[in-house]
Amino acid sequence: MIKHLQSANACRSFSEFRQEASMLHSLHHPCIVSLVGISIHPLCFALQLAPLGSLNTVLEEKRKDKSSAYMPLGHMLTFKVAYQIAMGLAYLHRKNIIFCDLKSDNILVWSLEVQDLVNVKLSDYGISRHSFREGALGVEGTPGYQAPEVRPGIVYDEKVDMFSYGMVIYELLSGRRPALGDHQLQTAKKLSKGIRPVLGGLEQIQFHSLHTLMTSCWDTKPEKRPGAMQCVRLMQEPSFACLRYLLSCDSHSQLFLSQLQGSSAVFWHGNNEDRTYSVVNVENGQMEVKRMSCPGSRISCQMKIQNTLWMSTEEQEMFIYSLKDMCPLSQPQKQFSCPAVITCLFYVPARAQGLAKVFAGMSDGLVAVFNLVDDLPLEGETYLCSHSLNKTVFGLKDSDLRQRPFPVRSMALVSSGSQLWFSNGPGLLVVDSLSLQAIRRLEPYKPPSSIVSIATSFCLWGEEAVWTLDDHTNTLLLFHAASYQLCATYYCGHIDPIRDVFPVQHPAGIAMAAADGVTTKNQETDAEGTHKGVTVIHSEGAGIQIIQHQDFLADYCSLDPPELDSDYLLNCGGHVLLPANVGGSSSDQDQQRTTSTAETPLLLQAFTLLPVHGTLWIPRRGGDVMIINMQSHQNQLKGCVAAVLSPPGLSTLGTLEEAALVANNTIVCGFQKSSEWSLVVWRAWGCCELEVFYHSWEKLGHLEAGMRRRR
Repeated sequence: MIKHLQSANACRSFSEFRQEASMLHSLHHPCIVSLVGISIHPLCFALQLAPLGSLNTVLEEKRKDKSSAYMPLGHMLTFKVAYQIAMGLAYLHRKNIIFCDLKSDNILVWSLEVQDLVNVKLSDYGISRHSFREGALGVEGTPGYQAPEVRPGIVYDEKVDMFSYGMVIYELLSGRRPALGDHQLQTAKKLSKGIRPVLGGLEQIQFHSLHTLMTSCWDTKPEKRPGAMQCVRLMQEPSFACLRYLLSCDSHSQLFLSQLQGSSAVFWHGNNEDRTYSVVNVENGQMEVKRMSCPGSRISCQMKIQNTLWMSTEEQEMFIYSLKDMCPLSQPQKQFSCPAVITCLFYVPARAQGLAKVFAGMSDGLVAVFNLVDDLPLEGETYLCSHSLNKTVFGLKDSDLRQRPFPVRSMALVSSGSQLWFSNGPGLLVVDSLSLQAIRRLEPYKPPSSIVSIATSFCLWGEEAVWTLDDHTNTLLLFHAASYQLCATYYCGHIDPIRDVFPVQHPAGIAMAAADGVTTKNQETDAEGTHKGVTVIHSEGAGIQIIQHQDFLADYCSLDPPELDSDYLLNCGGHVLLPANVGGSSSDQDQQRTTSTAETPLLLQAFTLLPVHGTLWIPRRGGDVMIINMQSHQNQLKGCVAAVLSPPGLSTLGTLEEAALVANNTIVCGFQKSSEWSLVVWRAWGCCELEVFYHSWEKLGHLEAGMRRRR
């Protein structure tokens, strides 16, 4: 009897060996462990060696580091590992193979470097099964990862792997195995009853899309789980990886966001004696202050300067509160009246030649200048009158439409802080930030346009540039700061902006860096994480692709992938919109800048500019955010929309009212629907992050295609 059992075991082992060897021999994918060879004596086969062992081993080592409660591999590496596992599963399912035992022990780790192309591969196919239309039978698998429908005599399909994939995502997010009890049988029973491992809230984990994908994958009903290829398509959207979390914030009247406020989002509600404020810490999604009383009229503007809060009201009052020792906003340190409603506050740090200043733009075009000592204003502020400067310095008549009392909506420091640019309706006024002498007036737009946002960056061959945006034509303009010359223009109201590319004109009469100098500058910025030599385009059928600079956009053609219906996918159509050459005549430029956009829906109206790590984020009222990147090729610059971010459930969030870069690594967007507010919190991706994200799947696809061709 013993010899008979030993013979049966040997026969079964040899059968399993043949099955796995045959399966491995037919698999050729960058995310699947490759077969190197087989041996009969001894009976074994040789596989690729995983330098870092299994994913479970790596996660156990990372768990010893208590610095982070979630995502022990870090955000981007967690995303890449999850994506590569889904890629491997999609490949197996295309070949009618059900893995049957997907778990962290069977995922081997090649690298933990985010820049590396392949980080993990699937292995161990001893119990994998070929699945045809009728499905498969068997009870193999590991409790905790095994789908509840895997029972004796029950036919199942590849969706059992998706259940296991959800459990692997749980491990990636939590760093823990998906255990539901002390015994495997207890865990299996709980899973069959719909009980799942407990994970923190979305705002704690801060990977909303992957968390949501996890819960959909471990649905009790197989037909409700996404397929592996559907997961792959979802994860190829930048919105998937860039989104931190969504947070509902109840009913409020106003929201104020600012980089100077750090990680705080401040809500105000009510008026007079009923006025209250609430503070949300966007780093952890917690409301730290809720409905704290602070009687007064409606807020027009606020700004935090270190340990003080400057707050102006629609009653033309300014209040300055101390924020030391977390004291409530009860008694202001200083209070004074203003000649008009303050619409814009701008802080200028102290320089060697002078004190720190606060510039306060007002609804009638006045700009008050306060000198600061210990964050408090000295007596005797100075006033700049836009109307007087336009008339006495720049020769505008009182009857000129540009002399209307436009509110000051935006300001920016330029030329190493020596100049202050501020909006004056359709124009820009430039003053010396120290002497307050008028330097220049620019005419970027025509009435009835008003500039709503100004931002600066070093995107013109390494030199400083100024971006402006208006509220009427919805047009973005790019100026060379030193020469005040217009270099580029782009209309922000396109429905499908992901394919937009616009040329950038070299400033006339300005000696810029030579071609080799541009290369050197690009190498320097690459070290800091800028987006290198690629153009990102999108079509409804083909999705997002990256092409090298030597491939001209108009000559590019692509294959249509399978269609996918998902809330995460952007509804992007397919036409390239190239603006007119900004190097043309001034009349051509004027015509382009004054193109009527009366028919443009409010949802496509851009309202602010946010420079982020070498890119420019442009939020629009409808809730999406365009990310513009500058690309250099042969000393020629082009601007392109590298990504368009859109949160899930966008249609239910309302109108995007506020957006700001906070804490240097987070973009917060405030949506309002009726009086209800929601915060959508994004990772502040710049050129480096976009490049890593796109390369993480685009180059992997090229590698897979190359392996197919070699076969």
